[in-house]
Amino acid sequence: MMLQLKTVKLSALIAFFFLAGLTFPQQAEAHCDRINGPVAVDARKALETGDVGHALIWVTEKQSDELKSVFEQARKVYVKGDESKELAERYFMETTVRLHREAEGMPFTGLKPAQPNPKDIAVAEEALQSGDVEPVATMLASEIKEKVTELHQQAIETQGKKSESVASGREAVDAYVRYIVYVHSLYKTIQSGPAHGIGN
Repeated sequence: MMLQLKTVKLSALIAFFFLAGLTFPQQAEAHCDRINGPVAVDARKALETGDVGHALIWVTEKQSDELKSVFEQARKVYVKGDESKELAERYFMETTVRLHREAEGMPFTGLKPAQPNPKDIAVAEEALQSGDVEPVATMLASEIKEKVTELHQQAIETQGKKSESVASGREAVDAYVRYIVYVHSLYKTIQSGPAHGIGN
């Protein structure tokens, strides 16, 4: 009976940590909301060329009318040059990025300053240019192996001490849960693919 109770508690704890990992806000390093990100770059290109199509590709069909309307307004101001051009450019870039983030199901918190891409995004985009995905696969495999090895080792080290005291037992459970949840959530993520695109 005691063993069954412990099993139920442990299962509940694992479920809690797993669900928490899926539902708590994640601080991801976005790059599409930066002024030098691909969305803003194409929005600027749309104004430069007069072709709104460069920006429309980043939003859904349902959002197209709004973006076209803003483009027409911005373009009229943009062609005046000087400060008017800068204001129009900023306004249209912000609108395009906002709608794109909305299409992704992500919040928009303003257009961010230019900055280099995080390592993973840089490698992923370079792979698109080169046509060779191997650097991406190698990077991910290396990161996964390093983290799994770390969590696995912590779990192994604490398992042998879990009967020494309640505190040791809790430490062992914590290490076990983090190891199992990491492996399981990573596996599920790999199986399901990306959480969002931009829809249609």
